[in-house]
Amino acid sequence: MQDQETQEEEFLPDEHPKSRSQMRAWWFKTIALLALVVLSVVLLFTLGEYLTEEGTAQLSFGALLSQSISYPKFILLIGVLLLYMAIESGKYASMLKVFTGKFHFRTSIKTMFLGKYYDGITPLATGGQPAQIVYLHKKASIPRGVATAVPVMRYLVSIIVLTILSAVLLVLAPNYVTDERVGFNQAMRILAWISLFLNFSLPLVIILFSVFPKRSKRILAAIIKFLTKLHIVKHPFRATMRILQELNEYGGILKEFFRKFLHFIPFLILCILESLLFVAIPFFVVIAIAGQSVQPSWELLMQISCLVIVSRYVSLLIPTPGNTGAAEAASTLVFVMIPGIDTVIGWVVLVWRIATYYIYILSGIGINIFEIIRGAVRNRRQNKQTR
Repeated sequence: MQDQETQEEEFLPDEHPKSRSQMRAWWFKTIALLALVVLSVVLLFTLGEYLTEEGTAQLSFGALLSQSISYPKFILLIGVLLLYMAIESGKYASMLKVFTGKFHFRTSIKTMFLGKYYDGITPLATGGQPAQIVYLHKKASIPRGVATAVPVMRYLVSIIVLTILSAVLLVLAPNYVTDERVGFNQAMRILAWISLFLNFSLPLVIILFSVFPKRSKRILAAIIKFLTKLHIVKHPFRATMRILQELNEYGGILKEFFRKFLHFIPFLILCILESLLFVAIPFFVVIAIAGQSVQPSWELLMQISCLVIVSRYVSLLIPTPGNTGAAEAASTLVFVMIPGIDTVIGWVVLVWRIATYYIYILSGIGINIFEIIRGAVRNRRQNKQTR
């Protein structure tokens, strides 16, 4: 975790790159990510036409605006997205209230956007927490222990809540998702279950380590010894100490959550609401974009919620930054099962990705470019004053 923190500290919003090499590296990564996003958008529209019956062409942008989109429902979608951002920011604010006695609303909003941005540009979403820890401690002047506990607790509790909800939806999926390609449906759900267990492995290890510390240490030592024999781990003692340190840190934060459980009930409620909104956002996208041909219903909400969980976990098996490309492909593959959206499936997936991913990436890039320009202007002014 320390190594990740050092890496993310090199470039944070509100702080321009410290050297030209870091600036060049950031520009290269940013351009590469944007190129990947463009290719993903092309892929989802091409795949959408290929998968629909008889290769149904996607509506043009003009036809989408005049024939398909429902503007009142699109306004509702925007409201849902703003509510989702408010709830996500509120999770940080409620934790900061418990730890510091203040809500820190502005800091919470920045922390939320920062985590989304760095999660989106790093494989397996590993960059968000370290960047948030650095920001909270060095930029927002939050004590080191609290700055560490807030992002880690948010990650642990949120992923536990989302995993439980996802497991329920995967169990219910056969009741709501019916398609002629039964074998295809089953294969996608099996992949989703495998991915769910893989992604929940770290929180599960932390929970087991907190409950059974002695047995967990023995198991860890045996695993490290086995990996050393395979020449995968070169320094077993150092690796064991580093993993134990991180497990102790994560486990201590999880114990703190249960120790002050009553104080964290608002935070837990926000985690539940955020997870429910996350799986429901595609429903609001569908009824807004395909509003002329799709009628809202409880069954449609459940169907789309099940499908979005399937697509999410299938795409997580491909460790690209923000699952770019994989998320678009997996979403198109499963959303094609929704009746009545053949001509707009590409637009549905695109708007959904804009709402849940692209908006955070573009805002993060914009903030960083602004800070680079502001830093350059300040340097010029300082140079002129010293002459």
